[in-house]
Amino acid sequence: MTEALFCKQGCVTIETDQTTASYAEPHNENMRKGGIIMTMQRKWRCVCIGAVAAVAMCVSALAADVTANTAVNMRSGPDNSASVVCVLPKNASAEKLGNSGNWIKVKYKGKTGYVYKKYLKDAEATTVYVTASSLNVREKPNTSAKTIGTLKKNTAVEVKSSQGDWYQITYNGKTGYISKKYTTTTKPATAQTTTTIYTTADLNVRAKPDKSGKQLGWLKKGTAVETYGKTNGWYQIKYKGQTAYISGKYVTTTKPTTAQTTTTIYTTADLNVRAKPDKSGKQLGWLKKGTAVETYGKTNGWYQIKYKGQTAYISGKYVTTTKPTTAQTTTTIYTTADLNVRAKPDKNSKKIGWLKKGKAVESYEQTNGWYKIDYNGQTGYISAKYTTTKKP
Repeated sequence: MTEALFCKQGCVTIETDQTTASYAEPHNENMRKGGIIMTMQRKWRCVCIGAVAAVAMCVSALAADVTANTAVNMRSGPDNSASVVCVLPKNASAEKLGNSGNWIKVKYKGKTGYVYKKYLKDAEATTVYVTASSLNVREKPNTSAKTIGTLKKNTAVEVKSSQGDWYQITYNGKTGYISKKYTTTTKPATAQTTTTIYTTADLNVRAKPDKSGKQLGWLKKGTAVETYGKTNGWYQIKYKGQTAYISGKYVTTTKPTTAQTTTTIYTTADLNVRAKPDKSGKQLGWLKKGTAVETYGKTNGWYQIKYKGQTAYISGKYVTTTKPTTAQTTTTIYTTADLNVRAKPDKNSKKIGWLKKGKAVESYEQTNGWYKIDYNGQTGYISAKYTTTKKP
């Protein structure tokens, strides 16, 4: 076993020879190959702890491609006889630069050298996830440094090293830094996948995937709803903030087609129907005056309609949205005598005038033997006994 040696002044004691230095730990004398350099003629001297970094240690490493599994010498060349550049402590991380036989070329604490590969292992990369909506990547580890890009929320990024409140990363092939404050090592939860379904009937919503489950409410036919999965023929949904189920028998994944809105218009004249919204368009037929027709819209003064199953057009000049009044059917009758006109269809009702024998008059209807007519702008009645439909 090994142990560190300290002098009375509290300094670390390190072993030296003519050209090299090692840890202040007298290791087994047989551990020379790729490890801590040992010498049969041990010489010891004290180095103040504050000076150790200047003598045997280098500046803090930034990259982390490999990790030392024991304290090991980093040599100037891929050979046991090469001089020791510095010591790579156990668990220290170094940037891997390449291979040379059984040796790994590394960069550690600002210096480059070789370490026998049996004493190294691949470093485990740390992955962090961005928690900010947008996180700046900076050229240096401070907020005043130039921004070289941004990372979106939940972006996974591999950390190369830690430096105070900053992580060093690789961004688009360049070294960059992100603030630790806006990252986490916890992988964001993956959003649950949903599918949109549509009800094909008014449908009960139940607390369990069973028709005997408690009814929580209902959905109208054609309602779009997100489902999280299907269980025994029942779709799981969210209903008023809680998990619920609807029967798969009455849903579809096909969105219902929206009925096209139409307006009823009426022709004000006998009107040509054309294949295009232009008077030079081919004539497909015609519509009688007063015909009611459904229109799907208006283009350049022409109404689009359906005519015998195909799209067609009629001129907007000869249509109206006002429904024509239905003409009242009349019958021409002739008086066979001078005839009283009364206010009601009764011989005892008030007399409002009279008609000469042979007078032609239009009747709108017959009620209980009396004809209804217009007389001087008002409704009147004459006895059918004294009329005929034959012109004198």
